Amino acid sequence: MARNAQHLIDLAAQITGRPQSLGIKNQLYSCGCPPALLPMLTALVQGVAWSREQLLACAEEDGLFALDPSSLPFGCPPLEPPPAELVVVLYEALLGSRRVRGTSPIVELIKQRKASLQQTLAARRKRGAANAYAPAPKLPRFVRVNNLLMSDDQARAHLTSLGLRCVPAAAGANSLAVQKGTFCADPVLPGLFALPPGTSLHEDEKVARGHLVLQDRSSCMSALALAPPAGALVIDTCASPGNKTLHCASLMGSGSITAFERDPARLATLQRRVGEQAGRLIVTPRFADFLAADVCAEEFRRVTHVLIDPSCSGSGLVAAREAFSAGDFASEHEGSGSLGPESAEVEALANAQERIILHAMRLPSAAAIVYSTCSVYRRENEDVVMRVLGQCDGRFVLVKCLPDWPHRGLEAAQGEDELRRVSQLVCRATAEADSTNGFFVARFERVAAVGGGGLADAADTEVARAARKVERKAERKAQRKAERMAEKAAAVAGVADEVARDELLQKKKKKKKKQKKQKKQK
Repeated sequence: MARNAQHLIDLAAQITGRPQSLGIKNQLYSCGCPPALLPMLTALVQGVAWSREQLLACAEEDGLFALDPSSLPFGCPPLEPPPAELVVVLYEALLGSRRVRGTSPIVELIKQRKASLQQTLAARRKRGAANAYAPAPKLPRFVRVNNLLMSDDQARAHLTSLGLRCVPAAAGANSLAVQKGTFCADPVLPGLFALPPGTSLHEDEKVARGHLVLQDRSSCMSALALAPPAGALVIDTCASPGNKTLHCASLMGSGSITAFERDPARLATLQRRVGEQAGRLIVTPRFADFLAADVCAEEFRRVTHVLIDPSCSGSGLVAAREAFSAGDFASEHEGSGSLGPESAEVEALANAQERIILHAMRLPSAAAIVYSTCSVYRRENEDVVMRVLGQCDGRFVLVKCLPDWPHRGLEAAQGEDELRRVSQLVCRATAEADSTNGFFVARFERVAAVGGGGLADAADTEVARAARKVERKAERKAQRKAERMAEKAAAVAGVADEVARDELLQKKKKKKKKQKKQKKQK
C-alpha cells in the first residue's frame, strides 16, 4: 500500500513540477501510470494545481521552512525552493485523503508535523486566510450504454443483475439523488444511467468489454447536442481519450468519424478505446492537428457534423475545487482548474478555441457544429460564442442546444442584450443544480442568410428543430422499409430455392424410374 502511494506521489510530483504549458492531460496519459490508478492520480494532480499557494502559505506559517536542516529526516532534500513532492504530500495531508502514506523522507517529515500543520490550516480558515472546509459533493456514478454493443434494456437488465434496483428519477429537479442499492435512467439524457456515488464498476465485465462506458453526465451532453444521424460524416477536432467520439459513433450506428489527435500518447489511448468499444468500422483516429488540416480537401468536402471539445481551463471540474476522487471525467480534460478567469493563460485558451471553431466553419458542407468546455468562465464560453458569431460572416447561426436541458447560460446585466440572447440558446451544467461537473455546450448551424447578429430567434429555432425531427423520422422510416424489403427478398429467395430443389429432386426421381423401366424391358 505504501509503495503504491509513493508511486502516485512521485508521478504527481513529476507532473505538477513541470510547466503547465505541457498540458496536464498529455502528461497524465504519457506518464506510465497503471490504468487502475489513473483516476486517483488525476484527482491528486488537479487538487495540487488548484491549492498550491494555499498549501505553501500554510506550511510557511507553521514554520516548516524555518526548520534546521539537521532536524530533517535523513535524505530529505532542501525545502526551499519547495520541491514538487512536498506540495503533493502537503495536499494529501491537509486537503486530499488526509492520510500520509509513502516511503520517502518528505513523507516522513509531513507525518511528524501533520497535527501541527492541520492546526495551522484550521486557524487560517478561522480568520479567513484560507478557504473554509466544505464537504465534497457526492456526485452519482454515471454509466453510458454503448449502443454498438448493447441496448438500453440489456444494460438495465445487467445493472439489475448486480443487485441494484431500477427506480424512476425524482420528478421536477435536474439534480439526481441516487440511493444506495438503486439506479435510475437519466431523465434528460437518453442512454445514460445514474448509480449511487462511489459505485465501483472498473472490474465489471460489461465495462471491461466496452458495452458500458463510465462517463460523467456533463460529458455526454456534447454528442447528444450534435446528434449526428446514421450514415453521417463527422469530424471530432480534439478526440482523445475518445468518450465523446465513441458516444457519437454509438448514436450513429453507421457512418464515418475522423478523430483528430495531435499527441502520440493520447492517440494510442484513443486507438485502444476505439477497439475496445467496437468503433473501428466508424471511427478513424488521425495523428494530426485539426488546425493544420486542409478542410477544403476532397476527403472532407462532405463532412456535415463537427464536434469541438478543446483544451480549456478545467475550471468546472469539481475535482479541481474539492478533494475527492475525480474518476473518469477529469482525465478527459486538459485544464488543471487552477487558472484564474482573468489570467493570460485563459485568454490564450479562449483565442485557440475561437480559431478551432472558425476553422471548422470553413468545411464546405458543415451543417452543425457543437462546441463544449468543462469551464465555468464566461471568457471561454459565452464570450467565445459571441466572438465567433461576429467573425463568421453570417454563415452560421446559434440555435437552442439540448432543448430539454433546463439550465441555460449566464444571466446578463442591464445593457448586455447580445449576452442575454446567447444565454437563452446555450447550456450550462453545475454540480449543485445538475449533479455533474461544470460544463458548457453551444450548437451552431449553417444558414443561407442570417439576421439579428447571427442568433436564431425562437421561431427560427423551432422550425429548424421540427425540420430535423421530420428528417430523422423519414430516415428511420426509410431504414425500416429497406430492412423489411430485405427480409422479404430473403424469404422469397429462400422459397424459390426450395421450389428449385424440389423440382430437381422430382427430375432425378423420374430419371431413375425411367432407367429402371428400360433395364426391365431389356
